[in-house]
Amino acid sequence: MPSTTRELTRATFETWLRQGVGRVRRALWPVTIAALACVLAHWVAHIVFGHPYPFFAPVAAWACLGFTHERSVRRVAETGLGLSFGIWAGEYFGMTFGHGPLQIGVAVFLSVLIARFVGSGAPLATHTGTQTAVLVGLPAGLMSPVLGGGFGRWSDALVGALVAVLVALIMPSDSRRAARASARAACRELTETLRLTAHGLRTGSESDQDIAMSRGRASESVLEEWRVTSSESLTTAQIAATARRHRAELAQIEHVRVLVDRAMRSVRVIARRASWTPQSEGTQQVADLLERLADAVTELGTALSLGTEPKVALRLIREIGADAVPGALGERSWHAQALILVLRSAIVDLAEASGATEREARDLLPPL
Repeated sequence: MPSTTRELTRATFETWLRQGVGRVRRALWPVTIAALACVLAHWVAHIVFGHPYPFFAPVAAWACLGFTHERSVRRVAETGLGLSFGIWAGEYFGMTFGHGPLQIGVAVFLSVLIARFVGSGAPLATHTGTQTAVLVGLPAGLMSPVLGGGFGRWSDALVGALVAVLVALIMPSDSRRAARASARAACRELTETLRLTAHGLRTGSESDQDIAMSRGRASESVLEEWRVTSSESLTTAQIAATARRHRAELAQIEHVRVLVDRAMRSVRVIARRASWTPQSEGTQQVADLLERLADAVTELGTALSLGTEPKVALRLIREIGADAVPGALGERSWHAQALILVLRSAIVDLAEASGATEREARDLLPPL
């Protein structure tokens, strides 16, 4: 394997590994709580209610809580109700009309329409349909009372749902936590892409430039996770009374997300163009600007994770913007001038993300 390919493979693996570790860290606490809730749900259904095989109790507890911090009581309750009703409908329909493909279709059709009539929440209808299909699709032998079947498995799901609701009530989630963590992770990706792009410009190495482009492309999954997390947090803030006071901050984080995403796209363009940019004094100056911008993005990510104003980031970006003058590189460095023109767009986006208005962000750049 050529050294360039080997280095690119190693860098891609390291990026994947780092992102995976970040996801595990963010999910560690909510998954621990959900796992303990599964244990409690099974224990209650088996010991307290005497069900021999209450496997739907931990299933319901896990489905209600999941691996994210977003655990509004309403969403947890809707999920639990959907699971319980779906299992009840599946049991009733299976015992009355038997099991088979036609029965599955009819049962899902009727149960989901009933769920949509009962409530508007998507989890209610989604889990109703899923569990109805599971119960009607099970072989008749698995419905034996010896295996915990008959007509009562829905109560196991209800036990798991009630345990999950209790957890959501006792340990209310801060809707800002996940959004802040995702914001910092995305800023870290942008920071590393900027530094790698700067390194590739300095060395002129094809391998270093490929690694920078690879890192920029790999950041898409982190940015998408931030988009989903931000959307869920905003939805929670609109529904949950305890989270409504955070709506302004969450809306600001969403605004910053859009701007950081745009800045990342500009940086990817720079990383791609760096591969055919000849080495010159101008490219070294562009590399300096990229590294300084990486420092500013680090400050932005820290401020977002702490919920503070990114004043330091904005100050650094103002200084960078004042130096982002393509004409100062000289007529022979037109390749580097083109890079700065793209970089100016990222500077404006990051200035807005750091608290500047659109007009202020554009004004901090010297005229061309």
